[in-house]
Amino acid sequence: MARPIIGITLSIDHGERLRAGHDYLYVKRAYAQAVARAGGNPVLLSPELAPSAVAEICDGLVISGGDDIPPELYGERAAVTMRPESRERIAWERQLLDRFAQTATPLLGVCYGMQLINVHFGGTLVQDIAAARPAAALDHGGGGRVTAHEIKITDDSFLRPLFGDTAMVCSTHHQAVARLAHGFQVAATAADGVIEAIERQQLLAVEWHPEADQTGAAIYGLLVERARQRQAMRTSRRH
Repeated sequence: MARPIIGITLSIDHGERLRAGHDYLYVKRAYAQAVARAGGNPVLLSPELAPSAVAEICDGLVISGGDDIPPELYGERAAVTMRPESRERIAWERQLLDRFAQTATPLLGVCYGMQLINVHFGGTLVQDIAAARPAAALDHGGGGRVTAHEIKITDDSFLRPLFGDTAMVCSTHHQAVARLAHGFQVAATAADGVIEAIERQQLLAVEWHPEADQTGAAIYGLLVERARQRQAMRTSRRH
């Protein structure tokens, strides 16, 4: 059987970072490299693709990292300085989430991707971890800074067979899950109580960047294995 196709969503620069007056699509190469090492074929997805086309092409999906989720999407006003993600990107990825939630296609959300998934399905966010918990918070990075810290994995999580009780992760975020979206369960937490992973059926989302640390082989391996099962299911239906 061919390697399963894993779609990776992209950030959109509206002439603010790369070159004034031009829109660019971009993503760190590490995502595609992690998918390829795990046995998948990575495909970079333009928002010009209709969600139905993405669902037809892809056996699995990664919502990659990005900037901040606008707080009005979960019924709040900005309480701290933010760098909001492209509204075009957010709107398109929410369409993908609606489409993929109706299928058995596996999906991985990374950092911003986890936050978007939680908000899209009815949850809320901590706008800034340090501001909300100044005395107790770990340094989770963010704003271009990368840190590392330990996570504790929930007993019945999909992650437990991969890592056991704990894992060290690459962290670069200042937002986090506040109220958990309906139907999801917490898969991992940090020592300060910040939710580090959530899951629901075929959806797995992590707050850290597995493509940049030692958890990548297992996380992307799980995604590709699930995508391979999805691919086999789709192939059998065609025949």
